[in-house]
Amino acid sequence: MARLKELQWWPKLWGTEAGNTPTAEEISRNGVLKNVRRFSAGLTLMVDHKGVICMTIVTPKLSRDALILLRHILLQYCGQPMAVIEAIDIDVKKEF
Repeated sequence: MARLKELQWWPKLWGTEAGNTPTAEEISRNGVLKNVRRFSAGLTLMVDHKGVICMTIVTPKLSRDALILLRHILLQYCGQPMAVIEAIDIDVKKEF
């Protein structure tokens, strides 16, 4: 098993429309997951960081069904701190 934060595709860069982009460490400390959207090749994660919505795209090399499952898992954690989400243990071989 691996924690989400340890997976190579877990985001290291985040963006905002305001331009003042927090680091991945700041997102981990102060961010709260707001939404997860799926697109053909990956997921868009939306996080509230001190009142500013930050977004990133992750593109794990997963099947369509596994990507849907990952989104479903993450959506269960909406409203939770990113530190909690990043610590989720995922058995990539078993789950996906």
